[in-house]
Amino acid sequence: MYLLPRLGRVLLFVIAVSASSSARAENAEVVAALNKPMKDVAQKDRSASTIFNAFLKMTPPPIEFGDGFNQTTVWQKMDRWSDVAKWAQSNPGMGEALIASQFATILGLPYGTKGLDPAWVKAGASISFGDGPNDVRMTCNYFRVIRAVGAYATAEMYRLGEAGKFDSAFAIGIAYARVLRQVCEQNMLEEKLFGLENLAENLSIHRDFMWVYLDRLPVGVMQQIALKEYIFLKPSDNEKLRRLQMPEGDRIIVAAVLKEALAASDSGGAVNPEQFARVIGSQESLDGPLQSFNTQEMWRRIAVIHGSLEASNDKLENVYDDWWRRWKLPPSSPVQKMATELSRTNPIKYGVVVAMVRDLARAFAWRDAVISEVNGTIMSAGLCGYYRDFKNSWPKDRERAYAVYFQRRFDFDPYDKKAGHLRYRALSARQAVDTPLGRVWATGCMVWAVGANHEDDNAATHSTDGSVGDLVIWPPVRALARQEGLLK
Repeated sequence: MYLLPRLGRVLLFVIAVSASSSARAENAEVVAALNKPMKDVAQKDRSASTIFNAFLKMTPPPIEFGDGFNQTTVWQKMDRWSDVAKWAQSNPGMGEALIASQFATILGLPYGTKGLDPAWVKAGASISFGDGPNDVRMTCNYFRVIRAVGAYATAEMYRLGEAGKFDSAFAIGIAYARVLRQVCEQNMLEEKLFGLENLAENLSIHRDFMWVYLDRLPVGVMQQIALKEYIFLKPSDNEKLRRLQMPEGDRIIVAAVLKEALAASDSGGAVNPEQFARVIGSQESLDGPLQSFNTQEMWRRIAVIHGSLEASNDKLENVYDDWWRRWKLPPSSPVQKMATELSRTNPIKYGVVVAMVRDLARAFAWRDAVISEVNGTIMSAGLCGYYRDFKNSWPKDRERAYAVYFQRRFDFDPYDKKAGHLRYRALSARQAVDTPLGRVWATGCMVWAVGANHEDDNAATHSTDGSVGDLVIWPPVRALARQEGLLK
């Protein structure tokens, strides 16, 4: 029992570090396995080359990329907007790259830096595995590049919006959203979460844009994007994102860790404590939770009851098979209520497996949030088209906007177990909404998803991922917060 309280706190850190240890210095077998899914996709169907080469040619922004300058901070009344607009205008090559890349099959950025263009590596357009035996965590350097491109795409949207070129503005914005949709198909959980979270955020920015220019939006443009553009962020998508793949790369990494740590097991399956402790506990010199423990001794003690290589690999397969079945089913399926293979797994005997797949539930949660964001953005665009077409008035019920302004099938809420549709209400008075940014006031009409609690909270509370209260889609919360002075 001495080990149990400590194990829960350290396993996630250990596996993140030691998993990458097995791939130290470009482990050829692991890198090849991670890159295998891309082999059948032609270079012309990968967007990475076009996007990253265009990024290398961009001029420096007037504000350094980061928390103070990214897709969420850009709008036409931001500080130094004039400089940001000029920067966006001076980099048409990136806009052309986004338009050219939007219908690529995948992003297609390879894992590892061996053979990669040195200019890409220098700029951070890479996925590296570290450069030493004690510093070999997989690092998705390219996230910063994608965020920088997002700042450009948002700036260009607003620049074109200020010029009244709304068709061109949405063309750039939707092209970037499609590239983010490609990022969502990368192979690792970390990448999947990055892609999903940034796509959800980006679609909220599109709705900010609609709100800012609501009284100028052309009806035809709003019909076009609602009926023919947002519905094809990926050509094979539907209102339930059924083609979105579950991340598989983490299974490859964990299998490599198991192989190295348990390969010295004897013929009876007993784990070699010294080998196990050396592999899993070798990172004790790193800063982090392991620093305060005698990790070598701790892992020797765990090794006594840890499953063999064969048993651990079987458990890994069973856990992923269970996740795959659930991934293909809607949240309302009875199967989703059953105990998972992971929950039935002994956390000590199969500690490495348990630690590796624990966070996969976050991918399920963000998938539902993105489904709500995509469908809600389609509905919002359609409602804006209706609003402009009917002398700046919102429909009394959403059915009036079906077919002509947006497709009925995209009025879908993945959280709603009964009706299955997004909530809509035309407002006769303003309504308060409590958000992470503070209290805001909605006017006109409201669209929301009921959130992860599957209960309609009447849009009184909003969270960006739907984890608390509802997920308010329209009016856009960020734009309302700016009106209230909660954001600059």
